Parts: sequence; structure tokens; C-alpha cells
Amino acid sequence: MNGLTAMLNILRLHAGPQDLPADNGTLVFWVGIALIAGMVIGIPLYGFGQALALNVMDLVVLYAFVVIVLSMQGVSDRWRQTFTAMAGTGAVLGLLMALLMVLAGGPDPAREPEEVATGVVFGMLVLLAWLLLVFGHILQQALGLGSRLVGMLIALGYIVVSSVVTQTAIGLFQ
Repeated sequence: MNGLTAMLNILRLHAGPQDLPADNGTLVFWVGIALIAGMVIGIPLYGFGQALALNVMDLVVLYAFVVIVLSMQGVSDRWRQTFTAMAGTGAVLGLLMALLMVLAGGPDPAREPEEVATGVVFGMLVLLAWLLLVFGHILQQALGLGSRLVGMLIALGYIVVSSVVTQTAIGLFQ
């Protein structure tokens, strides 16, 4: 329960990754939630096998990114809480994005972009901006940065890298 409260506080920018328990149980729980959230979103779009592969790949990219960035700053001992915080907050916001997709009539790759309601698109953009802000906050706290903006720029780098890897993998799977 302590991990859930801390994660919600991180989402509200009232806590940082250092406020999460630094244990394997919390890590496994939030990585599991992230995998489930990714599957909820991915199965309707890609099917079970491809969704699983893409989600595992995304978690591996997140892990590698966190370890590399923290190592560059000399604080590699913070990887567990930072990775847990990013996986957990990404999962919660991903589930909210999935809810928006369901409200819009479900994920349909054949649907034309013009057919998606403006409110849904706006909601997705707000959630994406919130994800960037939260990831920036987590990285600011973990790296001891003076500016959340710098953390957000680093987080944007992760989002770009993750998107490129995922889109490349989707192209290879097809």
C-alpha cells in the first residue's frame, strides 16, 4: 500500500522515486502492472504475441535508459526506484490512455484519423504531456538536477528512443 500511495504522489508531483520502497517486491509489482497495461493497449492493435514482445522490449529500453543515464551522473544505485517510478507512472497513465481509446470506440488501426473525436485527441495530448512532466520530475529527483525542464528534455529523449525502437520492431514484425 505504501508503494501505491507513493506512486500516486509521484503522479501528482508531490513525491519522487526516492519515496518508493527500494525492494524487489515493489519493482516486480509495478513492472507487472506496466506489462499488463501495455498488453491491454497492445492486444487489440497487434495481437497477443506481438503486444507481449513490444511491451517487454519497451521495458528493456526503459531499464537500459535509466541505468545509462543514472550511471552517467554517478548515481547508478538509484536505478531500482527510478525504473520502478517510471514503469509505474507510465502504466497508470497508459491505462488512462486506454480508457480514452475505449471511450472513443476502441482501438481501430483501420479508422481514419479524422474519425477520432477532438476531445479524445486532446485528452491523449494532455496525458502525453503529463507523462513527459512526470518522467521529467522523476529524472530531476533521481539525477539531482536543478531544473525539471532538464529532466523533461532527458525524458523526451527516452520517449524518442523508445518510439524509434518500438516502431522499428513493428516494421520487422509485419
